[in-house]
Amino acid sequence: MIHFMKKVFLALLVLAFNAGLAQRIAFVEVNKIIDKMPEYKAANENIDNQIKQWESEVELKFQEVENLYQDYVKNEMLYPEDVKIEKQNGIVDAEKKAKEFREKIFGNTGDLNKMQEKLLKPLEDKIFQTAERVGKENNYEYVFDKRPESSWIYTNPEHNITEKVLTELGLNEK
Repeated sequence: MIHFMKKVFLALLVLAFNAGLAQRIAFVEVNKIIDKMPEYKAANENIDNQIKQWESEVELKFQEVENLYQDYVKNEMLYPEDVKIEKQNGIVDAEKKAKEFREKIFGNTGDLNKMQEKLLKPLEDKIFQTAERVGKENNYEYVFDKRPESSWIYTNPEHNITEKVLTELGLNEK
């Protein structure tokens, strides 16, 4: 009987110890917050408009390359060898410049990336800072971003602090 009581006491001690170490975890649906932020929508519209303009400029540069090539093909028989080489080099150079321009705009460190960083990052930082503040105020140890592409198997809605963050940001319609 004493052996059994020792096991029960030890089990209760372990449970009490684990309960004391329990960590509170919350999650926030950042996409839901973004969808309700007018300034995020405006920034995205601004970016989309700029993308359309840049795409037109890139397309124009590649159309110029195509025009140079078609002109060359059409008149190739009329050109002396030195003019052929000059025209070929001109086509290659124009294509290289068009590709460099496209990379300058749409590359990993291009103008589009810089524009997104400038316009969207401050808004995302505002969301994350607010989520952190709400998490701390509600004694959560961790606050995770729950996005559709993340691999959450189950989340208890009781730990969703999205509405609290929306309220703090002044975006809650309630």
